[in-house]
Amino acid sequence: MYVSGPRARLTVESASDRDAVVVRLAGEIDAGTVHLLGEELRRVWETPGLAVIVVDAARVEFCDSRGLSELITAMQRGQASDVPFLLAGVHGVLRRVLTITGLRNVFERHPTVAAALESVRGPAAAGGPADTGAAGGAGGRDGDADGLFEAAGDR
Repeated sequence: MYVSGPRARLTVESASDRDAVVVRLAGEIDAGTVHLLGEELRRVWETPGLAVIVVDAARVEFCDSRGLSELITAMQRGQASDVPFLLAGVHGVLRRVLTITGLRNVFERHPTVAAALESVRGPAAAGGPADTGAAGGAGGRDGDADGLFEAAGDR
């Protein structure tokens, strides 16, 4: 699924691979765009056989309190349903917001999507090529996530 906000301030893409869904975000999560994230996460929760959700935040440029609230709600839903809700590529403003609010260690965070999937599936079952992403860099892309999107035809 591909969703874009007004003036493309937030782009939300998701792709599934077996029991995992990766939600890739790019841009600003704020009062004007948070509904796009919320709608996509609600759709993702309806995925049959869902075992893990990874939010790729490597290209998030801004996140306000409403965006943080949406992520907290999704994390709590994951805890209630035993579905891990993982963040990957957290950096910049989002990292600062998580640190200032004391939530940095509440969310399970990984440097890349591949590392997040490996934490749940194990190294052999992560399902992709070697990680080629920049750990936590704003433009970081990892080979596994790109493979998911290409395989799903969502690019």
